[in-house]
Amino acid sequence: MARSPNKMSIEPKTIIEALKEAKEKAGKRNFAQSVELIVTLQNIDMKSPEGRLLENVELPHLPLGKPNKICVIATGELALRAKRANADLVIGKDELEALAGKKKEIRKIANEFDLFLAEAPLMPLVGKVLGAALGPRGKMPIPVP
Repeated sequence: MARSPNKMSIEPKTIIEALKEAKEKAGKRNFAQSVELIVTLQNIDMKSPEGRLLENVELPHLPLGKPNKICVIATGELALRAKRANADLVIGKDELEALAGKKKEIRKIANEFDLFLAEAPLMPLVGKVLGAALGPRGKMPIPVP
């Protein structure tokens, strides 16, 4: 790809080829090998909204270990779909409002679940009620339209 003064793109194919070459040259080991990818970003002001990064990376294989516990905050059809999909906990708007001010219960939920999804219209209420507990843990909900 062409390189512009502000951006440099690398084709995924190039990265995959480099990984294959590194694995071939490394030889066989008697333990499970892993690969780390380190990306250095320069000239980005992380304080400005344009410079902030929020990316989700889909891994080709699920990580080993315990499965993630998922909490869905939704109402109506989305809540029903979450229950049918076997979400570990589904919180409705009324239950969310009832949690307001109950710091101990909120901390328990924040510690118990790994991933939070929230219906987009409920995000302001979610931020107000659960934000203080979820934000520092890096577990702010992903908005679902």
